[in-house]
Amino acid sequence: MDNSVSTGLEAIQGRTFILGREGHIYISDPSVSKEHAEIRLVDGRVHIRDLNSTNGIYLIKDNKPVRFQEGYVTPNQTVAIGTQQHTVRNLLSIVGIFAN
Repeated sequence: MDNSVSTGLEAIQGRTFILGREGHIYISDPSVSKEHAEIRLVDGRVHIRDLNSTNGIYLIKDNKPVRFQEGYVTPNQTVAIGTQQHTVRNLLSIVGIFAN
């Protein structure tokens, strides 16, 4: 399976985006840490890492949350951060990587 993100990402390759209440990708939720997680684009693939947040991040697999610390994900993967669920694609659209 190809987990790469396509279309003109060269300019942001290697950049890191912080998710959280004080991050590049703002998530308004009191159960989300100020700097909860980071998303990096590495070799055209999306890498997510928990930044030792209080409540962690979870991948949604078969409608069940699975604790996730760090690794590559697909743009259509659903993640739970705090009390909210988002696709990786929707999170990245906040910083202009994907159009909704």
